[in-house]
Amino acid sequence: MHREIAPGVYYVGVDDHHTHLFEGLWELPFGVSYNSYLVVDEKVALVECVKGAWDDEWLDNIREVVDPAEIDYIVLNHMEPDHTGALPRIAEIARDATLVYTPRAAPMQRAFYDVGLKERTVDDLEEISLGSKTLRFIHAQFLHWPETMFTYLVEDGVLFTCDAFGAFGALNGRLFDDEADLERVEAESRRYVSAIITSYLKFVQRGIKKVQDLGIDIRVIAPSHGPVYRKDPMWIVKKYLEWSSPELEKRVVIAYGSMYGFTQRTAMLLKRELEALGVSVTAHNLSYSEPSHVITDAVRAGVLVLGTPTYDAFPFPKVWAFANEIVGKRFPKRPIGLFGTYGWGGGGVKKLRKQLEDARYEILEPVVRVHGRLTDEEIGACRQLAREIAARLR
Repeated sequence: MHREIAPGVYYVGVDDHHTHLFEGLWELPFGVSYNSYLVVDEKVALVECVKGAWDDEWLDNIREVVDPAEIDYIVLNHMEPDHTGALPRIAEIARDATLVYTPRAAPMQRAFYDVGLKERTVDDLEEISLGSKTLRFIHAQFLHWPETMFTYLVEDGVLFTCDAFGAFGALNGRLFDDEADLERVEAESRRYVSAIITSYLKFVQRGIKKVQDLGIDIRVIAPSHGPVYRKDPMWIVKKYLEWSSPELEKRVVIAYGSMYGFTQRTAMLLKRELEALGVSVTAHNLSYSEPSHVITDAVRAGVLVLGTPTYDAFPFPKVWAFANEIVGKRFPKRPIGLFGTYGWGGGGVKKLRKQLEDARYEILEPVVRVHGRLTDEEIGACRQLAREIAARLR
């Protein structure tokens, strides 16, 4: 299936309803789309490829518009394989095409595929004429890899934005924002940003400012995943600005693990104490909550609280994995509360504290350690921690 998104500009992407985990990590209950576009003029440009397993369907979509052998340029905004996996297949057909990408993408292409086509590395704001249409390339480093760029179709005001402004969720024929369920798009866009781009939120802000400062006319935003925005392209830009803002929200996320119920009882006590103080709280049992939903809730919370049982003298594995996400994804700095339970040795909370303090997060006092069931003294410590969290949020 292809659809025209502007005169001579066609969507030729595909839906993926088979991949269970995006990047092997994040659940896809609604699938995902791999968006690819053709710009047809005196010369033909293909903007983005698709994941390799979908190359047959993708080539059929291209053939509905042009003979793939007639493609003059293959524009690769980003080298990640969900964008480029089908490159070797199209390179076998479009033998005279020229690869177009940033200088930092060239060695990646050779390492990943080495397809042997001519290549043209483009500088920031460099242009290529297709005849009556012009492609301008806007470097967008670390959105979300170092080689990323946007491609801007000058005459039609179409901005091909790669992973920026993307969303999880297959399109199912509803290509445009005015055809989509925007409530679901918003939820899946925010989950996409949180899971994929949290490490690079400052680059989202920089990238948007860069495009705004260029003063270009944007009539359509065409990302590599999710819907194409034609009715209100600034809607998704404003959402991305909000989700990448350094200003955190006045709420708490408690993320905990529990084996036999002791840690869960402590988590629920702390939740009740916080709510009694008027604090908005979301709690996630990390044994059951899907990681991208936890990250989505947690990344903008003004205070995080982690709770862990001690497991073989270490934090509970799924709590430890979440702490690794906090550090690895470079969550914006905010206070973190800690509590934990133990049966005969209390190493779990101690190791979490060291990891987070080494990453320069402030650990709130008191750190609550519970030996088995809660005692009156430990209940008092939970109440004291709740008061400290509420005071910080105010």
